[in-house]
Amino acid sequence: MLTMILHVVLMVLAMLVAVPAFTDNGVKVRGGFLSGLFALVVVGCVNAGLWVGLTLITVGGTMVGNVLTLGLVGLLINGLAIMLTSKLMPGTLLVRSYMSAFWAALVLTLCSCAISMLL
Repeated sequence: MLTMILHVVLMVLAMLVAVPAFTDNGVKVRGGFLSGLFALVVVGCVNAGLWVGLTLITVGGTMVGNVLTLGLVGLLINGLAIMLTSKLMPGTLLVRSYMSAFWAALVLTLCSCAISMLL
């Protein structure tokens, strides 16, 4: 339980610090820790909905594409989830372009992998 809480806290810090640094402020969260936490929760929900929806629409083609492209499809969908979240939360999550959202998805994925390996 403590590991999960620590993982979430570190991911929020990544969203607040690492993502704006690596995207040249292309993706940033307005507000503090709670705004970052809320933004990550919404991104996660939108991401889950997109994966389920696209997998049903393409009859599993999304999963096959993700495997064949070694995860590139996953990053594209995660970037789309960040873009959609910025439209749902315009005052909290600011995204300049889709490429910024894509790089934010990559940074969050790498941070999550690093945190998982360290914990």
